[in-house]
Amino acid sequence: MFIAYADRAFSPTIQLVGGELSVATLQTIIQVQQAINDADVTAAAVMKIVVEQACEATRAPGAVIELAEFGEMVYTVTAGSLAGTEGLRLAMSGSMSGECVRTGQILISTDTETDPRVDLEACRRVHARSMIVVPLVDGNRTQGVLKVISDEPNAFTDEDVNLLEQLAAFIAKALARANVMEEKSHAASVDALTGLANRAAFLSGLERMISGAAGTGNPVAVVLYIDLDGFKPINDVHGHSVGDEVLQIIGNRIATTCRAEDLGARIGGDEFAVLLASSFAPDPVSLRERLLTALQQEMATSVGALTVGASCGTAVVGGGDLAEAVLARADAAMYADKRTRSGTRR
Repeated sequence: MFIAYADRAFSPTIQLVGGELSVATLQTIIQVQQAINDADVTAAAVMKIVVEQACEATRAPGAVIELAEFGEMVYTVTAGSLAGTEGLRLAMSGSMSGECVRTGQILISTDTETDPRVDLEACRRVHARSMIVVPLVDGNRTQGVLKVISDEPNAFTDEDVNLLEQLAAFIAKALARANVMEEKSHAASVDALTGLANRAAFLSGLERMISGAAGTGNPVAVVLYIDLDGFKPINDVHGHSVGDEVLQIIGNRIATTCRAEDLGARIGGDEFAVLLASSFAPDPVSLRERLLTALQQEMATSVGALTVGASCGTAVVGGGDLAEAVLARADAAMYADKRTRSGTRR
């Protein structure tokens, strides 16, 4: 047996479905709204709150938010019995989640073993014998679904449907706002040309590392300050568009050579900085040499093969440091390295 609820206009206000909502349902909605308001305004935080509350309020063993991605539904945030299934992918065609996205309808399966709309293999894999699937709709776009499951047939009530519809109504709005804020935050912290962190984001990351080690007196990281040698002639001879190509290649080499724990940044012009976490292998000294070797290798550009040199200064970071002071020490060391290498700053 299966049920489909007609598509409704979603808004962040409470819409009554099939009569008045119970006091318990209203209290749950208020709790979720308050939790979202109090949490970090990120899409991940919003989704985590909702799946946990959906489990608790409907007494469902498991809940998940699935997002639509290139013809598939991707388990993105989970709770309860579905914890650990993040990244699971289902084809939109042949699954109830995909049908929910396609139609914009709330869908209920009271028994997946007899419901032709479900991906039965996937249901059995996560022990979903019955489920409610609710679309996450913002404007005319369905971003994904909120789904609760049970390992028992006929596990959910009309009140559960009402509650999940209310949750879905404002989670879609909250996700849209969170995504916009995350995009703005990302744009404000990233160098648009290279994709590395910008100066402000680098100093912020350095400050966080220093604060985390405050009072220890131990070195916690190493900062490399890198200036490209021979970059100005490339700009003068070939133009700024080729210069931009070179900077992009350099940025990519920094990103691919550094470890996941490190932070690469473009400080400005042809100057870059790298924050090397000192507690991870390989050690910062060997990584410094590997990085400088990579940066000075020949690069293919639209005007042919080009090369640049790299002067590099190093500063050790301690728990009592100031971020700007560390960067200034590394910059001074870079100037000294450049004088040793060529006698001039180009």
